[in-house]
Amino acid sequence: MLAALLLNCLYGRQGPQDLLNLRLHHVALVKDLDQLSADNALLRERVAKLRSDDAYLQRLIRQEFGYARPNEFVYRFRASKEQTKP
Repeated sequence: MLAALLLNCLYGRQGPQDLLNLRLHHVALVKDLDQLSADNALLRERVAKLRSDDAYLQRLIRQEFGYARPNEFVYRFRASKEQTKP
């Protein structure tokens, strides 16, 4: 009876094994939270630039959509065969 009680305390619910697993899970969650907070800060910075920095917005539009200013030439190069292979 004493052995069963001891095993239950060590390996049962809410025992040391559970506590260790919860601590490891907590560490992983804190790491994820830190990463998400950093990503969020970068996104907030990008939104602020999009709202206030016209040069940044123009550069982004030109890169993303290939827009050009009036009287500006845009050179497009064909992708090599190595770049087009999956």
